[in-house]
Amino acid sequence: MIQAGTGYSDLENSHEAANAAAKQAMDNAGIRKADWVVVFCTFPHRANYEEMLKIVCQITHTQNVSGCSALGVLSNYGETEALASIVVLVVSSTSIKSKPFVIYQLGAGGTKAGEEIGELLKSSKGSNSILTLLPDPFHIHPELLFKGIESRLGQIPIVGATASEDPRINDTFEFYGDSVASGAVSGLLLDGDFSYKVDITQGCQLVGPPCTVTKCNKNIISELDGQPAYEVLKKRIPSGILEDPMDILRLLFVAFPPDLDQQEISGSDYLVRNLIGVDPKSGYVAVPQNVKEGQLIGFTLRNPEMAREDLKQMLDRITSNQNPENSFKFGLYFNCCARGSSLYGHQGIDSAYISSALGDVPFVGFFGNSEFAPIQDSNHLFTYTGVLVLFSDK
Repeated sequence: MIQAGTGYSDLENSHEAANAAAKQAMDNAGIRKADWVVVFCTFPHRANYEEMLKIVCQITHTQNVSGCSALGVLSNYGETEALASIVVLVVSSTSIKSKPFVIYQLGAGGTKAGEEIGELLKSSKGSNSILTLLPDPFHIHPELLFKGIESRLGQIPIVGATASEDPRINDTFEFYGDSVASGAVSGLLLDGDFSYKVDITQGCQLVGPPCTVTKCNKNIISELDGQPAYEVLKKRIPSGILEDPMDILRLLFVAFPPDLDQQEISGSDYLVRNLIGVDPKSGYVAVPQNVKEGQLIGFTLRNPEMAREDLKQMLDRITSNQNPENSFKFGLYFNCCARGSSLYGHQGIDSAYISSALGDVPFVGFFGNSEFAPIQDSNHLFTYTGVLVLFSDK
């Protein structure tokens, strides 16, 4: 049996905000003691993160707390960006075993930290495990982190996002119990007799059919489908939207299939990356990673209307075929900082759509710098996406 509840506060006083959010979460869950807790807190509270975690631990009667700093937070109460706010999820369950942790950056870009996480979790990983990761993006590369973890644990589904903070500082903060780390990885392993669903929504949608790389040099593509790459790219752009090459770099992106040898890009199963540059005179297009001839790529456009439609489709997928007698008990939502008001023009869209689809299911999340989810049995780093994870009894 799973009992879960969420709490939210936008009070500017950090002590009062933590107290209000934690008490609200416990009341909504109908429990006296939580087995584990997730906390996301925005940067105006930075000076008091540790004090706030101590209050949460006291009210929930557990030190099993994971979380991180955030540019903005989301929940079934709505969402806020860059304002003082905190969201708290509390869970009590006889069927879910939890293992929160924090690992400090150990060099090698994240590989060593991943290996240490894998060693730490070996004895806790079972046949039905899912791992949430909340790493610092300035010192740890998520894909190297995945590699290190999988070298010790084998394949395990990974969800989460890189922590965020005030964009004026190159630092983030990771939570574990009532302590605060910096440049680290906070996380939570869940294992046991429960069910979960994971799905993603793209903020950048495919425009036109995918193309085959027919001539390239490392990350510079000169030909697509036997034609100058820039000319092919221009044909993918809706008429009148992008005229200046700088606008192209701002609003148009490249899409790769999860498996680079895959000969199809469809649905939401693609990885969005920034274009590095375009050269109308030479016809070249530069992408952020090396490519090879015969490889498939696509182009995507950042568009709020298309993003809303994709969000609706994702919610339809994840809620379909769910047994009404085994409803979702709680959720986690990892949203990109480039979504929210910067995508839609005003805040609250993602949380409103999710709440409309899920009804009274409690969920919390935050705006991260990149997002993680498994696709085709492999873990991937996403950008401009939202990753929704929903949990239920088995």
